[in-house]
Amino acid sequence: PIADRERVVGFVGRLDEEKGVNELAPAATQLPDDVTFRFVGDGPLRAELEETVGADPRIEFAGWVNHDDVPAELNRMRLLVLPSQPTEGLPTTILEALACGTPVMATPVSGVPDVVSPGKTGFLLRADSPESLADDIETALETDLDSVSRAGRELIESTYSFEAAVDRYR
Repeated sequence: PIADRERVVGFVGRLDEEKGVNELAPAATQLPDDVTFRFVGDGPLRAELEETVGADPRIEFAGWVNHDDVPAELNRMRLLVLPSQPTEGLPTTILEALACGTPVMATPVSGVPDVVSPGKTGFLLRADSPESLADDIETALETDLDSVSRAGRELIESTYSFEAAVDRYR
């Protein structure tokens, strides 16, 4: 349950420019002291991001994890943040997070707004500056994440499950 999770916010994906992690790393350093930010994944920007955040003990880099371990990572988080650039379609990570009951905060690009409904199944980012990202994350953490978690999970079960896909094809 979302209420049992610690205040962990995270990113899951490739650590490269199109994923918006250059702005996310400095935003993570601006979060309150009781929030841990966890980067799950690897990529060409990892060393640069680690340098950006320095020795901040509230920021963790898990590195690459096996796909079978992604649900466990998502279940540790109260919020998944994906500040991707317009090159994204509908990241699978969003669907996986919602299936785990992890609310999502994402850039309103391509198919994202079809799944991430502000205040209902998640949150849409207003801007991509580190300050704006940090403000949006803090605001989201203060909302009723329990209802957002349930609505996201229900959306996945009703629309994106195997059974729902079979029903659509029928």
